[in-house]
Amino acid sequence: MRRGLFTACLPTLCAALVLLTTPVQTAHVSFEPGDVFISLEPGPVQWYTPQGVLRQVLVSTIAGTGEGMDFDPSGNLYVTRWCLDPGCANTGNTVEMFSVLGVSMGAVGTGFDCSPHAIVFRQDWTAYVGQAGCSGDVLRFTPGTVQPDAFDVAPERQGSFWVDLAADGCTLFYTSMGANVKRYDTCTSAQLPDFNLAPLPGGVTHDLRVLPDGGVIVSSGDVIARLDASGALVQTYAVAGENTLWAGLDLAADGTFWAVNYFASNVHKFDLQTGARLATFNTGTPGNTAVAVAVKQ
Repeated sequence: MRRGLFTACLPTLCAALVLLTTPVQTAHVSFEPGDVFISLEPGPVQWYTPQGVLRQVLVSTIAGTGEGMDFDPSGNLYVTRWCLDPGCANTGNTVEMFSVLGVSMGAVGTGFDCSPHAIVFRQDWTAYVGQAGCSGDVLRFTPGTVQPDAFDVAPERQGSFWVDLAADGCTLFYTSMGANVKRYDTCTSAQLPDFNLAPLPGGVTHDLRVLPDGGVIVSSGDVIARLDASGALVQTYAVAGENTLWAGLDLAADGTFWAVNYFASNVHKFDLQTGARLATFNTGTPGNTAVAVAVKQ
């Protein structure tokens, strides 16, 4: 895993794009609740059933690595893409949109600093993009505005590497490949204290999700850590005997979550409460290629 103006697709525009790109009907023509998507560093995105059966490979039209993902309120999928060339003049350094049919709509947004790595949407179509390189700023793209807002969040090792947004719509939780879960108030433009009460086990934080109870789960080296609403470590998740660097993770609607082991390109499903591992599949790609996971709600 390698260490503007953003024009959000408005509902009317998305509908028009879908009509223009409708392919021949298949058994699974559009993204469905529970479907699992895996972003591969070489660029493609794998689309799986909730049971881990491969449905389709989404073909990118953007030359650039595959990194973090999220869905907009209409269910279109967005994938952040790092560049492949020095200076980021010709490849990547953007966000690619896929319609609900799995068709690439190309790049969305301009003016990225460098290395956009994670994206999260609010229900009002506001999007936040974490940037792992250069300034490391988090960019906020609001429909109807000309330029994005840039938040100069405090880094550790890798800018704003992975990001998630709390239910209040203001508090941004993010990681920077350090030992902490960091926070920033996007409504007051203020850095907040780290969320965790003590350095996380593993010391290399990656993806994270804010839980409904105010806690957080976060990939942390060879374990996934669960913090309660006070920031205390209350649980860890791991797979015995597997060489592991946990990368992307995402919550499902049934009290479970999926997580990606970057080293093995394995994807595991865990019960959030008990920690039991419920399912596993391999992406069929070499190690060090599976980066992020997104579950369609």
